[in-house]
Amino acid sequence: MSRDPQLPTRQAVWRAAVRDSLLGSSGWVVTLFVLTLPSAALNTIVIQDAARHQQALLILADTRTAALALNAVEWQARQRGAVTPDLRREANVSLEELSRFTAQLKRLSREDLLLSHLHPHESQQENLVQHIADYTGAVQQILTLIERGQTQAAAQLDVLQVDPTLWTLREQVRVLRAVETDTVSVGQRLILLLTALSALGALLTAALLSTRLHRSLQQTRDWHAEAQRQREREERDSMTGLWNRQGLQRRFTLAQAAGPLSVAVLDLNRLKAINDLGGHGAGDAYLQRVARALHGVTAQGGTAARVGGDEFALLLPASSDAQALHLLEQLSLDLQQSGDTLPPFAFGVTQVTAVTSLDRVLALADAAMYEHKEQQRADLGSTRLGPSVEEFTSRLEQLETPQAVLDEGLRLARDMLGFHGSTYVERRGEQFMVVRLEGEIPAEMLVRRDQPVQGERGLMTDVLTHSVTRWSNDYPAEPYVLTSWLEAGLKSVLLVPVRYGGRVMGVISLLHFGTWRVITPQARRLTEALASRLGHTFEQQAALEQLRRAVQGGLLALGAALEERDLETAGHTERVVALAEMLGTRLGLAETDLHALQQGASLHDIGKLAIPDAILLKPGPLDEHEWSVMQDHAARGFEIAHRLQGLMPATLNVIRHHHEHWDGSGYPDGLSGEQIPLAARIFAVCDVYDALTHPRPYKAAWTHEQAIEEIRARCGSHFDPRVVEAFLALVDSGSVARLQRTGAPSGALRS
Repeated sequence: MSRDPQLPTRQAVWRAAVRDSLLGSSGWVVTLFVLTLPSAALNTIVIQDAARHQQALLILADTRTAALALNAVEWQARQRGAVTPDLRREANVSLEELSRFTAQLKRLSREDLLLSHLHPHESQQENLVQHIADYTGAVQQILTLIERGQTQAAAQLDVLQVDPTLWTLREQVRVLRAVETDTVSVGQRLILLLTALSALGALLTAALLSTRLHRSLQQTRDWHAEAQRQREREERDSMTGLWNRQGLQRRFTLAQAAGPLSVAVLDLNRLKAINDLGGHGAGDAYLQRVARALHGVTAQGGTAARVGGDEFALLLPASSDAQALHLLEQLSLDLQQSGDTLPPFAFGVTQVTAVTSLDRVLALADAAMYEHKEQQRADLGSTRLGPSVEEFTSRLEQLETPQAVLDEGLRLARDMLGFHGSTYVERRGEQFMVVRLEGEIPAEMLVRRDQPVQGERGLMTDVLTHSVTRWSNDYPAEPYVLTSWLEAGLKSVLLVPVRYGGRVMGVISLLHFGTWRVITPQARRLTEALASRLGHTFEQQAALEQLRRAVQGGLLALGAALEERDLETAGHTERVVALAEMLGTRLGLAETDLHALQQGASLHDIGKLAIPDAILLKPGPLDEHEWSVMQDHAARGFEIAHRLQGLMPATLNVIRHHHEHWDGSGYPDGLSGEQIPLAARIFAVCDVYDALTHPRPYKAAWTHEQAIEEIRARCGSHFDPRVVEAFLALVDSGSVARLQRTGAPSGALRS
């Protein structure tokens, strides 16, 4: 690397000037050439160095701010006695900034060409790097102690190490800033000296040297302004000139460290109407008018920012809620125009009294703003914002069962309203159980499924006790919270009761994790519509079940009347209905198919109404003609039942085909194998078992074991092997024992 150019001494310059003046005019030309080139080169180097040292001054200021922010986090953690996720994130941000600033200082030091040699300060930067490392290490150690619950040790370490290292760090920053300031001053003086040397040139080059002088001075002066303009370009909203979200974040960090602070969020009510009426040019002009008004009310130490298309935020240091509200109400009156149907904007205010994140503060202020906007709309009878309850309800009306509402409706609500997850709590007896946990639920919370709801206080208890909707925009700040949900990162929650039968039967919850989600009035209405639809489907289901039971009761009564005519053992119909239901359930029949099977079992012998008593009640064996008439009862029963309105096809199949045999030897149609409807195959086993184990006019009752052996023997000929297998499993489970009646075998089975 070449050696840095050296600044000529004043004595050398004077000696050269005197010597050249004695040499004549040609010597002046040489002197001008010799002085101009080195001066220009040195001037360029000094300007670049001065710019680097100016940047170093800015970085040192940022370093001090980051250290103070880290100290605020450490103090807050000691006060709380715990390191919350928010505090840990803020500590990590400060640590990363300190590391980045240290690297930038080292880089600037390495790039310095001249001024560092004229005004050395390398040792101070090395000391600063070491002090930063000592301080951040001590703070991290304190945070670790607090996380372990060793608050006393953390307090001692703060007194013995953190406070001294912070004081030393601040002192070192102050010293280094003074050194950098002196270095910049030396650079500025050197620039002026070199410019003056350049001005000593001959009149022939005076214009060139004058231009160079002006350019050099202008570059030096403009560097500060350009750096400031560049930063403001990155942190300013191009449309309004107010701070943007990035600029607001920087000023919020500084403002909350300075003391109490009010934060307000404003949402314009008329921007869309202005755009629709006058085009985006008119909308832009309106935004600029609002921005000027906001800038005016924050000129005395506050901050105004545009954080969205028609959303603004204000930082109002040392302002109470009442003062902030008064200021915003006055601003609304100033911006109000004749003919406006709504105030210029809706607003919400929140207080900042401790170190926290800007996202959290804006979410709380946003929630208050939405409540204010809703009140404005309600006062004026205007159309509500966002998706309407009617549109959402229309989609819910297409969901006809509770299962469909819980499957589709909850998913639709999460997607439409922007929540991460949902839960459903269901009443079971006098307890409430968590039966659903869906969406983006943290894995550690899934274990709460099928667990009872516990706790005597909190949002859920309030919903269950008072049957009212409850919500929280800031769940961690609630007085009674579940630690597990808090640790899972739950930030906002909405709970709505599900009512039917005159009381609370469940609770729908919508959950938002990681960031704060504003629970708007619209979100509450839509979720309440979902809960109402769910309650309605539960009531419909209960009514249908009651109707089905009434119909089934009537069919059972008809079956019992048939028993009286057929002289069958009392209770046969009721038993085969129950047994067929158990066997159908084991074979996986759907609910509708089970109902059809039960109805068919109740009416399976309705065709015997057409059988003469002489044949039906004959105590002895039937002859060939009588047996032919008896077999006709299945087809006759199908014809009679077909005239009864409302019976399902599967019910009619049971009546017609329950005497078909797997091998095709049955009646009335000689069907075989899977040609026989499944419901008829199921009922055939149940009917034969009950007929064998109970007495008839032509036989005595068989024992349970003998009946089972008979069914095994007929497997593959009379009965479907798969149905027999399921029936035998049902027998082994003990379910059939409740229906069994014992007796001695005698005679054959007549059916």
